[in-house]
Amino acid sequence: MNFKNMPEIKWMAGRSSLILIFRDQTVDAVWLEQSLLGPAIRLMKRFARDEQLPELLSQQFRAAEKTPARVLVCLPRAMVMQRTLFYPAAVQNDLAQMLQFEAARHVPLPEADRKVAFAATLLPDGKQLGVNLLAARNSEITAFLEPLAAAGIPVDEVISLSSLLAPASGETPTLLVLEDEAHIELALFSGGLLYDSLLLDRQSAGFCKETLVDAARRLAVRHRDLLGAEGIGRIVCAGTAELPEEFRSSLETSFGLHVHPLEVPETLRAAVSSFSDAPVLVEALCAAIAEPPPALNLIERSGRTVPLSRKTLIIAGLCILLIAELLAGGLIRTVSPVIALRAAEHGTADLKRRAAPIQAVKNQNRDLRSEIEQLDELGKTRVSIMSMLKTLSDTLPEDTYLQGISYSRGDDIKIKGRSKAPDRIPQLVQNIPFVKTIEESDTGEKEDEYFGFSLSAALRSTHDE
Repeated sequence: MNFKNMPEIKWMAGRSSLILIFRDQTVDAVWLEQSLLGPAIRLMKRFARDEQLPELLSQQFRAAEKTPARVLVCLPRAMVMQRTLFYPAAVQNDLAQMLQFEAARHVPLPEADRKVAFAATLLPDGKQLGVNLLAARNSEITAFLEPLAAAGIPVDEVISLSSLLAPASGETPTLLVLEDEAHIELALFSGGLLYDSLLLDRQSAGFCKETLVDAARRLAVRHRDLLGAEGIGRIVCAGTAELPEEFRSSLETSFGLHVHPLEVPETLRAAVSSFSDAPVLVEALCAAIAEPPPALNLIERSGRTVPLSRKTLIIAGLCILLIAELLAGGLIRTVSPVIALRAAEHGTADLKRRAAPIQAVKNQNRDLRSEIEQLDELGKTRVSIMSMLKTLSDTLPEDTYLQGISYSRGDDIKIKGRSKAPDRIPQLVQNIPFVKTIEESDTGEKEDEYFGFSLSAALRSTHDE
């Protein structure tokens, strides 16, 4: 079973979990709740393992007015038989059927009273499967859970503690020492996989520090092929009390390693610091956030539904009202400018429609003013035709008469006629005030003492003065 990512589990918002770890004489209880603000600890307490425990837990439920969505029970290690088996990866699809046939060999319990659960993980080499096998007597499990059920405490999962704990060791092979009043459990992990577990009876004759060291060495030797040449790389201890100094020293001397305590998961450190001054139950905190595979469960799931507490309903109602208010406010802020803009557009269009006749008159007046200005400019920049004819008539010699005169606005004036002295005409015309330059002058043949002539002259404008 792979526990490598156990400290980084991300819960669903609003989920609550209660973990009950049954030891030889005590029971550790941790109730965690996850909200949008992060995990929070509702209960963290060590109870005496007696007949009053179910009622005490039931009182906690009634005080909170809610039931945890998940209740997980860790049986005493003496009640659970644990095996770690290895099979070729090719049998993964048929593993369940294979374990049913081999259960009699691996689990020496009567078939009618045998409850088996397992979880398989592919080893790093990709060629083998590591199978974490749990077994217990069905009758013992039922009898153990009956007081809880009688007190109204539902149980969703039953498992062993060592199957949930995985030190944050990465790929480093780790030996976990779980100490209790009457037993010490040694669990060997590597890469998050539980390789093996061994239970030692502290009350047995001759139990001492050498017994613990020898058991740890046997685990290392048994799995030397999986651990590699370096062997165990880290030792972690946990339990109801600190490991005796002589036991700790013997382990450190034998393996050349320091013994470290099990640490609180990083995701729960803030919640633990904000909780009361109660003792920190590190193993229960680690187990509470673990997510074992569904198949690694020694009971059938009840499929129960969790009723919502009054506090949850009130908070949900307030959240709905807040969301509705925010949506309404946002809708108003979004729609109001649009409505105002459309009203302004309609008002502008109506004003334009009413002012259209006035605008048409203004446009006509503007056009008329433009034409008047153009005519006025023409009158200012050009001498009138009548004035030009009179000036020409007064300027030309008496023995000269005109046959034609042409003039277009913005063009030269062209004169055609006959004269006895045509050579004088260009100079006379050049001296006329409104003439700027003589562009062209031509004298024709003589007929009856008169010569024909034609002349083109550019006129002077007021801008040339």
